[in-house]
Amino acid sequence: MDATLSPVQRKNKLSGQVEEQIQNLILSRKLQPGERMPTERELGESFQVSRTVIREALRALEARGLVESQTGSGTYVRAIQSEDVSHSLGMYITTQGQFFTLESLMEVRRVLEIQVVRLAAERATPQDIEKLESILEKMFESINDVKTFSQWDLEFHMAVAHTSGNPLFGIMIAPLTEALFELIWTGSETPGAVKDACQYHQNILDAIKNKDPEAAAEVMREHLDQSQRVTSEGLKLRKED
Repeated sequence: MDATLSPVQRKNKLSGQVEEQIQNLILSRKLQPGERMPTERELGESFQVSRTVIREALRALEARGLVESQTGSGTYVRAIQSEDVSHSLGMYITTQGQFFTLESLMEVRRVLEIQVVRLAAERATPQDIEKLESILEKMFESINDVKTFSQWDLEFHMAVAHTSGNPLFGIMIAPLTEALFELIWTGSETPGAVKDACQYHQNILDAIKNKDPEAAAEVMREHLDQSQRVTSEGLKLRKED
């Protein structure tokens, strides 16, 4: 590992420079997930900095989820999971909520989910269809429980993303739907919204089962338009109350 590291410069914060070099080694996979990191002393010698600087850099990397410390064993490169990426993006969207309106979030959902449902209609397996049918059944069963219904609604969209066959779609859609959950729940309280949503989801499933990408895309577009409309109405009603 020494051959891939170089002494850090004194002009910038030392721990930040150490952190950046180690991060680059992890992202380039020169350090593999599960690999044990050199000791603090060994890293200090390679970077020609104190162990205090190394500890600070490792703490920052651990906070980012790139490494993990195991008591009595050392520090290891952490395998980054798709859930970690979605969670981080979800936290960013939630904490920066003042910059993301319902309209801007739905705009991104349209870009992603209309293409996703096209692919789902092309690639759906019998197992995918069975999963979607099961979720839709749960939606109809919870039609009088708005919160539960909204949860199954989002689950349906995640299942469509899975059906597309591209895991990146799920990673990107999950934080959007989670950030919108409370808003979607509010919109579902609008009179007639749940019944309409059930029909849209049924139509989406029918198009997927019929292997009709364009029909699926058109229904998804109509559904997302309806979802944004009733959510806006629901928010207005709550403000008036």
